Amino acid sequence: MKQFIFAAIVGLALAQEEEEESLPKCMYCKRNDENSGFLNSWSYCESTDTCLHNAWNYIQRDCPGDSGWQAGHTYVLDRCKPDDTSCPEYVSDPEKYQTYSNNTWSLSSGGKCTVKIDATKGVARVVFDYGVTNSQLGIDTNNWKTGDVISFEAGENEVVIYNANESGPLTFEIAFSGAATLAAAAGVAATALAMTF
Repeated sequence: MKQFIFAAIVGLALAQEEEEESLPKCMYCKRNDENSGFLNSWSYCESTDTCLHNAWNYIQRDCPGDSGWQAGHTYVLDRCKPDDTSCPEYVSDPEKYQTYSNNTWSLSSGGKCTVKIDATKGVARVVFDYGVTNSQLGIDTNNWKTGDVISFEAGENEVVIYNANESGPLTFEIAFSGAATLAAAAGVAATALAMTF
């Protein structure tokens, strides 16, 4: 009987230790604060899992615990405990130059993924949610934003994206394309410009 009770206690302890739950409001706060403008901020309280717009306006709104209200942009994405899932990958090669590959993808609430882009055979480009106003897709690399054309001239590259919805899944568009080289494209543009004079 003692062995059964011991096994039950150990099993319960292991079940509680499994995976920590992701914090979608943390990711929501991170993205909103990174994209906010002058005199706007988004702060996150980890102990209450609360995101507050312009927390400095709420003098009596305390955040219990040692950390208090933290600016969303100061959070490293992994601190929000995102669920890592798979994402599309792209390999650029001469056969894909000047063609687009459009994908509709989705991330669950609290999800993130790493988009792998191989530009070893030619320039590779990716665009996330082009033309979407107020996209809730977060990009956790190099201050890129949704709608930006992100170009890689060479090598194997990664872009980490995450669901920044306050709750619920997020569906978004990813467009990939290839090109010969950025220098060649600039040379063609310069030649065309010179011929106009």
